[in-house]
Amino acid sequence: MTHSTPTVTDHQFRHAFGELFPTRLLKRAVACRRQATRDRLLPLHILLATLITWFLKADAGLPAVIRWLRRAGHAALAGPSIYRARGRLGWAPLRWLRRRVVRPLADRARDPSAFYHGWRLLAIDGTTFTVADSHANAHSLARAKNQHRVGGYPLVRVVGLCEVGTHALIDWVVRGYQRSEVDLARRLLRRVPAGTLLLADRNFHSFQLWRLAQAGCYQLLIRVQRGPKLPMHQALADGSYLSAIYPRRGPDKKDRAIVVRVIRYQWTDARGQRRESRLVTSLLDAAADPAAELMELYHRRWEQELVFGQIKGQLAGRPMHIRAKDPLRVCQEVEALLLGHYTVRWVMLQAARAAGVEVVTLSLTGSLRVLEVRLARIPERPAEVKRWRARWWAELLRALGQEHLRPRSRRCYPRARKVTRSRWPVKKDQQAGTIPQLEIIPAAAQSP
Repeated sequence: MTHSTPTVTDHQFRHAFGELFPTRLLKRAVACRRQATRDRLLPLHILLATLITWFLKADAGLPAVIRWLRRAGHAALAGPSIYRARGRLGWAPLRWLRRRVVRPLADRARDPSAFYHGWRLLAIDGTTFTVADSHANAHSLARAKNQHRVGGYPLVRVVGLCEVGTHALIDWVVRGYQRSEVDLARRLLRRVPAGTLLLADRNFHSFQLWRLAQAGCYQLLIRVQRGPKLPMHQALADGSYLSAIYPRRGPDKKDRAIVVRVIRYQWTDARGQRRESRLVTSLLDAAADPAAELMELYHRRWEQELVFGQIKGQLAGRPMHIRAKDPLRVCQEVEALLLGHYTVRWVMLQAARAAGVEVVTLSLTGSLRVLEVRLARIPERPAEVKRWRARWWAELLRALGQEHLRPRSRRCYPRARKVTRSRWPVKKDQQAGTIPQLEIIPAAAQSP
């Protein structure tokens, strides 16, 4: 028995992509380079569209994907010609598209799970992508290293803002591995939209972060390290307390203090030892925002880890995520990959709203398969597209709305890392357990 694979014609793919990224928009993005070029066999706006849609054919080379978007009868392009065209395109058009197309997707009325008491839930975190092992990448982007050896491949670092309720990255910064997450996060913190509740890990805590939050009119819920001292100024009824954060240097430090609210909680690990963590937030009203709610809300920050896993493992779909051998084209591919992920997430959100479910319950892998099949059902004749457009779009959303994820299983082991030279125990030597219960430490039981 033979199985046929649905194929997508040039016209079908151009039509579907043109609905999301019109040709006029791509040409405006290319025009932002402010450099006039002569007409070529491969227009730059076609190349720009190809980079964004490359993830749909991750196992194919770039010349094969370009044939999707070019009309029949055009001469084939060699690899070196495409490589030089990518150099002429540069990085600027992709950044131009990100700033004008990418935006928060959730609506307060239709997507209530993406908000908390009217505040849009965003998270900030970073990840790394493995890039091709070339001298230029190693020199400009750097490799990971420790006291034992240097990493096998150069890395590029990405810090992004994720909308927790839709799994969409709404902004990001791409730089070399040698740049720290905290340094790159400062660029994003200035662009966080007002009316946001930002969730962040303890690595990002600093006085400057709280000043940027005040200036940007958004709230913070962040975990802090053990080091910062947060003395109790006023105990609150829910077990939390008010404290203050001071700058490390400069005159009149007390006058520049920022009032915060501290939530301390503890749990028992697999060894029977009591562990403790602290959350700090700018939501000071204990009656409106109870400590128990904020403690549970903070753990939604881990949704961004799922997003990075989807982009690197499911969306890209190849062992070597970034193929370019020089830093400029590496940044091109990363920007295009994230734009492609945002596009798929937008389509999935429309399907979730039509089906009356939460978008985070839909499968990204299943959605990519549905897109591949449904693209082949677009009429090949341009005259029939207008008549079939609404019907095809409705069928696509209906099919995407049925790609549900399995219910998440609870963690069966406590936290552990299966690597050598780690202070965490090996998982296979432990007995299966459950996620420990978190207990708030009442402010009355804490020493000032």
